Amino acid sequence: MSISIHSPSGAPEGRRFGALRDPRAFVQVFVGVFFRDLESFFPNCRVEPLDDDAPGGASRRPRPGGGLDFRLVEELSDGKTRGVAVSLFGSWHRIVPEGPMGLGDEDVRLIRAMGAVLDLNYQILFRRSGMSILHLLRGMPEDHYVAARLEPSAYAPGSAGPSRVAEAVLTLRTMALATYENRRVTTGVLILGPDPAAGPSPDGALGFGVELTSLKSLHRLCDGRRTVMLVDRDGRLAGVVDVRDWVEREAPGAGEPDVPSPRIYRSHALATRDGGRVCLVLSPHQEIKVFSGGAQTFAFAHGRWRVLDPASKFALWRDAVEDPRLARSLFQTALELAEERQGGLLVVFPDPALVIGRVIAPEDALDAHVASGARGEALSKRSIHYLAEGRSVLEMAPSVVEALASLDGALAVDAEGRLLAFGAILRHDLSDPRAHRDVAEGARTTAAIVASRFGPVLKVSEDGVVSCFLDGERVWDL
Repeated sequence: MSISIHSPSGAPEGRRFGALRDPRAFVQVFVGVFFRDLESFFPNCRVEPLDDDAPGGASRRPRPGGGLDFRLVEELSDGKTRGVAVSLFGSWHRIVPEGPMGLGDEDVRLIRAMGAVLDLNYQILFRRSGMSILHLLRGMPEDHYVAARLEPSAYAPGSAGPSRVAEAVLTLRTMALATYENRRVTTGVLILGPDPAAGPSPDGALGFGVELTSLKSLHRLCDGRRTVMLVDRDGRLAGVVDVRDWVEREAPGAGEPDVPSPRIYRSHALATRDGGRVCLVLSPHQEIKVFSGGAQTFAFAHGRWRVLDPASKFALWRDAVEDPRLARSLFQTALELAEERQGGLLVVFPDPALVIGRVIAPEDALDAHVASGARGEALSKRSIHYLAEGRSVLEMAPSVVEALASLDGALAVDAEGRLLAFGAILRHDLSDPRAHRDVAEGARTTAAIVASRFGPVLKVSEDGVVSCFLDGERVWDL
């Protein structure tokens, strides 16, 4: 890795880097931290040093003022896959995403936020910022990257106070370690935007932070799903509200979120659509859900943060399905299953004649029903096919569609939403060399890969992850 070095202008070398005798080692530390943390968010990306010209006509020269000098240029690989090039201390590196989707808008915004946080660390180190380093030492570094994406003003060099989002994440992390009456704690917080119209907080309002967790029953004030705590623009605990009532009062007629969200969190998404508001929920699964811009943008689960970017992923799925109503219905169904930690497989087959008997077993097709009590034949799932035969998921109650999708096997529909099969065990041809690779993936993933060669597929795993498969490839995870 080729790294050029520039330091705070005008400072003698011995004072520029303090006790560090080798400036190059100092730079290596910052660069190493950046790419280490980048991997934690984007494990499927690779980093390539750029030894030639800087991308997009950008200059390779360090800009005046010194510091980290973080720069980012968006690129297209092979004319379609979106990646980025970043500059640290004057050296450029390309971040190349693996997979067909590339980096989404939220991914790029987060990478910019990572650069801002590291630059602030640099500025504090050389006393070029009035912020205390203690603010950045509270919580995990990854928490601050997420917070900087959602509350960038808190990480500007001139900022003096801590990030309200980072404080909220640390508070929820701490509460996730506790139990109350042998039950896991759930809670939530809605952080108001900078709009002064929100009104003053009560006299003596406490600052919202991890110190409040010493109140063992704090979470009983709100469960995170129906009720949330309000944090004002000064970081104080201003009240407790029913999130649905709050949305109806503050944004009447808000309708549905632009991007589907689990029904239980519909109001949380709508509460953050405007005004720079951020909502965080500690769920019953001990997952921290973060809503901003009218959708869930981040999730912390299983020890790591995930960038969700549901808008970009939903758009890709909608384009593949073609019918917007059907795309939204199936996407919503997948989200509901994921929230309940139920596995499922949702498939759209534009040409049913091509898959009946090849991917869907003839006996699993809905038109293969048998009469109840037929001689010599025991009752089976085929006996109830008549309940769904000829029906469309667009005319059925969402809860009924979710029940059908939760059965072992796949829920299959045609391009207009008419049900082809439910609880179907999808076939795959072992004579196809690609099938041998698929078998190693697991039964549901194998079925998703095979089926996606005939139409778009959503797979839901029991750990709450929704995956999209197109043309035999996994294109995204949510």
